[in-house]
Amino acid sequence: METTIRKFDHSLGIILPETLNAKIGDRYQITNNGDSLILTPLRNQLFSNENDWTGFRDSISKADTDWDRD
Repeated sequence: METTIRKFDHSLGIILPETLNAKIGDRYQITNNGDSLILTPLRNQLFSNENDWTGFRDSISKADTDWDRD
């Protein structure tokens, strides 16, 4: 798979092929590793919003935890 760096106004950019399944609005961290550019997706921190976990502990059943016992 190949692409070309292009000029977009006062910036540079690339066109990503649809086969990479990138979506408009996806966010990535760009790392320069020698002569390679590495794109790593930025994901929300799993525990960043405490309200998302309200009631979670209460929803864990005995069967859910039994597998973890000797």
